Amino acid sequence: MNQIIKITFFVLMAVCFVSCSSDGKNKAIIEKQHEAMSNNSEIDTNAEQNKSQNKADVSDDSSRSDTKEKNMPEFDFDKKTVKLNSGYEMPIIGLGTWTLDDRTAESSVYSALKDGYRLIDTAQYYGNEKGVGNGLKRAVNEGIVKREDVFITTKVMPSNFNRAYSSIDDSLRKLGVDYIDLMLIHQSGSGDVEVYKALCKGVKDGKLRSIGISNYYTAEEYDRVVSGGDIMPAVVQNENHPFFQNNELQQYVSQYGTVVESWYPFGGRGHTQDLFGNQTIKAIADDHGKTPAQIILRWHLQAGYITIPGSQNPDHILENYSIFDFELTDDEMERMKNLHTGQRYENW
Repeated sequence: MNQIIKITFFVLMAVCFVSCSSDGKNKAIIEKQHEAMSNNSEIDTNAEQNKSQNKADVSDDSSRSDTKEKNMPEFDFDKKTVKLNSGYEMPIIGLGTWTLDDRTAESSVYSALKDGYRLIDTAQYYGNEKGVGNGLKRAVNEGIVKREDVFITTKVMPSNFNRAYSSIDDSLRKLGVDYIDLMLIHQSGSGDVEVYKALCKGVKDGKLRSIGISNYYTAEEYDRVVSGGDIMPAVVQNENHPFFQNNELQQYVSQYGTVVESWYPFGGRGHTQDLFGNQTIKAIADDHGKTPAQIILRWHLQAGYITIPGSQNPDHILENYSIFDFELTDDEMERMKNLHTGQRYENW
């Protein structure tokens, strides 16, 4: 009988190890991340208290669903920011710069900052980091903003794994800044785990404040890429819009305090009219005296997605930011939720 009890005990232990290994490793990373962050004097006292609470939440033995609910980052609509798991605040709406050349990026960034934007998104692959930096510099020189008021995101490709760390310096130089607020792995691919390690080192060396990933759509992909690092992603930037909401990933990563950010919030070039012409969206827009674009962006924020609509048109840039003077009702949010089809437009 004693032998049977012993065998049963070891079998149960093995099952527990297999089922809990991924979560356990990620939680261990969070523990280390919070410990390191406690020594960061640049983050205010409230951030420290927030991180301590997150640490307690993740370490608690309560159910995963309870942990997710506790850790779901809350958007501050008065400040127009969200507190990241790194302790820094990130604006919840920004300007995307994909397809803009340096000259156009400079003027678009400058216009956006004048209109109140404080989040600018670029990437090494876009080839416009210099233009983004010039737009920022112009706004700073004219007293429109201070550097510390603007949150700059850029990205590195996994194919750059052999010089991912040195590419951080490349971006710093082109942007004309001495730190980057958020750096993401641009997409899943060979070498991305090594790139993630380089980003973690960038945080430790003070070159990056927060890190994350882009174009990772499943829990398995999320766990795989962060397995080589010791800092959890602050942000996952993916294709998200009313037709593709991916709530499952949002719920999964929330247990680690990771926020989902939407690129192509209107569905992307060639697909915007699919959304702008949708009868549900048009009806809600008419009820609020807003445009379909403004309804879609407001939905993103109320659904817990940071969003970065791109434009080079000054009128559209201002229109996209003018979404803080109204709120969607619970019924309207439910109607928007029901537009989900599970179909993405892009395949990267």
